[in-house]
Amino acid sequence: MFNFYIPTVLIGCISIIICDPNCVYKVDDGLTLDTRTLGFTDGKGPKYNHISNAATTANTFSWNGCFSYSTNDQGNCSDAAACYCKFTSYILHSNEYLFFSVDATQNKSILIAKQDSAEFKHNQGSFVLSYQSSHGYLTVFLNCRDEDEDSAIGQQHDASTYSIHIQSRCCCPGMCHYPTHYVNPIIIAIIIISIFILGHIVGGILFVKHRPDSLNRFSFANVISYLRHRNSNYQQV
Repeated sequence: MFNFYIPTVLIGCISIIICDPNCVYKVDDGLTLDTRTLGFTDGKGPKYNHISNAATTANTFSWNGCFSYSTNDQGNCSDAAACYCKFTSYILHSNEYLFFSVDATQNKSILIAKQDSAEFKHNQGSFVLSYQSSHGYLTVFLNCRDEDEDSAIGQQHDASTYSIHIQSRCCCPGMCHYPTHYVNPIIIAIIIISIFILGHIVGGILFVKHRPDSLNRFSFANVISYLRHRNSNYQQV
């Protein structure tokens, strides 16, 4: 019982580790849409940065699929899925005798969405990611376009409602795949064999612990003796 149970538990743990990752969504015809391909990881910043505003203002958007990012300006864009960047122009100096002015801009990225609030929806080839939190409500439309270059445009509808349209080949189900680490099949085989050996060893120890009277039956010497007697019996026949 113990010998069978322990390897089964360990293999079950492996199954949990290699289960379907987050940010991979099943859509029509058995295909998947992997939004990891629409984002940068390892702190590289947003994949879609300086997204133009449809309202023809200097303010821009940034968005990153699946992975959180942060910016280094004066805003609160930290651990974000998307941010809204506001640009402010001002005059540094001016007086009535000598007019001296310098136009400057100050950017401030405002957090509008976090990755843990993402909700994926799809209907008849239309794919949408919705983010809702105290920071606002953002809708990201993922539009399939089989071209080499991506494009994006955003819009602020009111004080806390935003939308971004992404056009990319990676918005097409099954077109882009996130790279995964390759594991040599030999290593996998060694791991599986090791699990079974460990399971039998631990199972045997537990069995003997609960049945001390059966210790002699597991003795290596007894096994050798049994094999010798078995061979001698065959020779006599």
